[in-house]
Amino acid sequence: MELTKEEIQKVEHYLNIKHITYIDLRVEVLDHIVSEIEDVMRKEKITFHYAFATAKQKWNPQLKETTSMFFGLGFSAPKIVIQKAKKVYWKQYVFLLASYFIPFLLLTHFNFTIENPTEYSFFTLFKGVVIFSFLAFIYMLVFRNYKIETTYGFILKAQSLGAFTGLIVLAVFFTRLKELNGINIGMLCSYIYMTISYFHFYKKHQEAIKKYKIS
Repeated sequence: MELTKEEIQKVEHYLNIKHITYIDLRVEVLDHIVSEIEDVMRKEKITFHYAFATAKQKWNPQLKETTSMFFGLGFSAPKIVIQKAKKVYWKQYVFLLASYFIPFLLLTHFNFTIENPTEYSFFTLFKGVVIFSFLAFIYMLVFRNYKIETTYGFILKAQSLGAFTGLIVLAVFFTRLKELNGINIGMLCSYIYMTISYFHFYKKHQEAIKKYKIS
């Protein structure tokens, strides 16, 4: 038994109320709910109204607006969006932590320091990398498509505070730095990786919009 156009519109309205506007999840969730309603109507010989009520009772917990410590309590989304975002982001999060702590721990262990690093030519390269990373991050922050929501866009929104990290790194490397050590090299490495990670999800966001032919 297939739902009518009007019945499908009621399901879509329900998803709008629940803020399931993330295009990479909306089609999937819509298909699941419609299929479940059709199966219940066929097997239990009940009307759309009762089958839809049953489906909503099942899906309401998954579509409830919530937050996560993983992304920050200031960023909320339906639970199903948070769950998918965690699934696709956790590896990047581990690598981000590693990008700071590995150089920090190694260089600290070996007591690595360079006094007055600004006097060395390689320090100019470091500053160039910081500037490029910061400008790339700001470009993606400003020019990503905010009108269309995707799970990847939610991750980008939660990671947008990385721009402030960039300002801190800029401040460190563009002052009269007296010593180059594990702490500031770890900061540099982690910010570079943060920018690479942001670019990864920026591309995923754009690809999702293109996939669903939304401009």
